[in-house]
Formats: sequence, structure tokens, C-alpha cells
Amino acid sequence: MKINEKFNVLCVDLTHDGLGVCKIDNFSIFVKYLLPNEEALIKITKINKSFGFGEIINIYKESVNRIEPICKHYYECGGCDLLHVNYKYQLEFKKKMAEESFKRLGNLDLKVDNIYGMNEPLFYRNKVQVFFDMNDKLISGFYQSKTHKVFSLEECFIQTDTASMIVKDFTRLANKYNLTSYDETLKKGILRSMLIRSNSACEYIIVIIVRHDIEVALKNIAEELKRLYPNIIQFIMNLNYKETNTILGKKDKIIFYNKMLYEVVNNIKYVIDYKSFFQINYVQMVKLFNKVKDYITIYDKTVVDGYCGVGAISLQVANKVNKVFGIEIVEEAITNANLNKEINNIKNIDFILGKTEKQLKAIKNIDCIIVDPPRKGLDIELVNSIVDKKINKIIYVSCNVATLARDLAVFNKNYNIIEVNAFDLFPHTKGLEMCCLLTLKNE
Repeated sequence: MKINEKFNVLCVDLTHDGLGVCKIDNFSIFVKYLLPNEEALIKITKINKSFGFGEIINIYKESVNRIEPICKHYYECGGCDLLHVNYKYQLEFKKKMAEESFKRLGNLDLKVDNIYGMNEPLFYRNKVQVFFDMNDKLISGFYQSKTHKVFSLEECFIQTDTASMIVKDFTRLANKYNLTSYDETLKKGILRSMLIRSNSACEYIIVIIVRHDIEVALKNIAEELKRLYPNIIQFIMNLNYKETNTILGKKDKIIFYNKMLYEVVNNIKYVIDYKSFFQINYVQMVKLFNKVKDYITIYDKTVVDGYCGVGAISLQVANKVNKVFGIEIVEEAITNANLNKEINNIKNIDFILGKTEKQLKAIKNIDCIIVDPPRKGLDIELVNSIVDKKINKIIYVSCNVATLARDLAVFNKNYNIIEVNAFDLFPHTKGLEMCCLLTLKNE
């Protein structure tokens, strides 16, 4: 087998990244965009010691699950993975991948009890970041798949239509004022990227990340954008002087500020700062929060919310328990969490700054712990603390099935895994959010 050699293949499976799996003399070849049961002519593009990669030349037999991608940028953009697959099959694929991860990485025979999809799985992202480049003039868009090369974005079906239009109009106005993109190689230029954040009331924060202060030009652009989009409530310049590909700098300048951005979930009001972590899919977030609330019973008097962020889950469960302790290592998030507690006049939550694994040790008589860690999963010290304290109930929310499988395998020695649910917060991508209920085994 050689690079550029062509083969007729049958796709037999999908990888966790959504690549088609083909076998040539029992040697695995992974082919992007190929689906199980499809027959195709492929060309070998890369060969490793135990597997290789190929690309499609022609599909002879198509899967019944294949559809024409709705977005014309799909095959150059790195934003979506599964737009060529019907949505029903996407959910089946994600459920299967989660169950296989539990088996392969945790040696756990777990089934996903429910996978919650969307009725309308488009235009769902409330936070998006686009990048700039020069092509005769300034262009804006996403990176092409696995590159830092920007393509000019004309449409996107996972961010809101308004966000797409704001990007186009900002780029047009930036060209009017002769603004250039920052070139990572030459260390020249001004505009690094643009961050847009919105809420379910269709209000928007715009953040322009720049290499140099261009306050005057941005004020002019902001005035024109406000006339086009009265629902822009904040316009911020973020200054990042570093000659790196780090996205955000440490200094902000307010171009204009009408009011705070709020989000309301189940009658709980949250202040959303553009830097704060908050789920990017409102519809699915509500389903996820409701599932967590369903797991809280009258026996859960004292609850700890580890990795609590801005207090999103803490505030949701507060009215069902006597006391909530929210723990978070990011100081700005704790500040936001306390503000959210005050806005909602909730008295039975204490937000604590620090590492969950450290702060947990000082809290007594915990009935339930909720954890929603970053992608790296739980610190082993926290896992040991939960086990040592014999906390009766764990509600584990995860955005990474691999680290969830690892952690559940450890907990499985002392806890019964009662229920596993999946939430498709990221339609048309390989991402999946999980929520699991665990209870302490009887000794």
C-alpha cells in the first residue's frame, strides 16, 4: 500500500470522530465523510504503522443515512463533523459511541438510558468566535479544517442568523476604515478575532480582539452597527498585545455599554459576562438542568456543586434543598455567582473560591455532590475525597465521554451507576453532554 494508491472499499463502522472505518487486507483505513455500508473508491493519503487515512474519490453505494449538507461551507469548514448525516442517525451514532467508550475505557457495560435531541437542531449556538484574514481585503470566518487558514464565511447553520449578519456587516465596515487582520507569522496587523455572545432574548455582546488600540475606528463602526442591530447591548475592545495565538488579552475597553446581558432559566436570572462559562445551547441546557433537578430528592439536605462556575446549577437546585455549597477556582466566576445569588434573592447558597478537591474536605454531612468538570475530568484527589466521605449521591455532568468513563470506572467500586443520560448540546458535531446518577453501595 502506498500514498495516492486507490482502492475500492466497504465502510464497516465509524470512529469516535465520525471517520469511516474501512479494511484493506485487515489494515484499517479511516476516511472522512464515509458512512457504514457505503462502497467507495478512495485514495490513500497517509499511512501509519497500524492504520492509515484515505479520502473519497467516488461513492458507488450511498448510505440511507447520508444527506446533502445544508451548508455550502461544510467540506472546507472545521466547525461541524456530521452535517452530511441525517439527525436521527447522528443521535444513534453518539449513543453508540458513548456506550463503546464506557466499555473500552472503563470496562463498564453501561447503556445510555436516554439521549435527548432537538426538534430543530439548527441556529443553536449563543456564543461564537470568528477570525480575520486578508485576501485582497479583510475577510472573516472560521478556520478551514485542521488549519489556521480563514475562509470567507457567507452562511452558518449552527450560530444564529443575526450573529452571521453582524459578522458580515462588521467586516464590511472594517474594510471601510482600512483595518487589517493580525498575521501570526509576520507579527503585523490589528484584528485578531471577533467574539459574539447572545441570550434567548436575542440581545448581543460584541467583543473585538485587537493587537493595537483602535478605539476611534471601533466607535465609528459600533455606531453604524447599533443602527443596524439595536439589540447589540455591549460593544467591547479586548487588547491582546502578545505575539502568540492566545485569543484573549487581559485589558478591555468599553466602546459602548447599554446594560448587562442576562439569561433566564426556569425563572432563575443569570448575569452573563462574555468571559463566563455558560452552556452554548439554551434549549438543551434547560433539559440538562431539569434532569439534574429531577435527581434531587427530599433526602438531599446539603448539596455541594463542584466546579460551579457562575452558579448555574447551584441556583437551579437551591429551592429543593436546605443548603448548597458552590466551589469554583476562577475568582471572576465566583464574583458572578455571588451576583447571581443576590439578583435572585437566594439565601441558602455559599460560594467558595478554591479547588473543589481541597474545599470539599471541610464541608460536613454532604448528602449529594454535583460535579461538572472541564474536559480533563475529575482530579483523582476529588474522587478519593468523595469516596472517603461516603457521600450518598453523585450527579456527574460531563462534556467528555472519555474522562467520564475513566472516572465512572473508579467510582464503580463504591457506587451504583443508576442512570446515564446523554444530551445533544452540539448537533452536527461529535460533541455530547452526559449526566449520570450514582448512589453509594450498601456496605
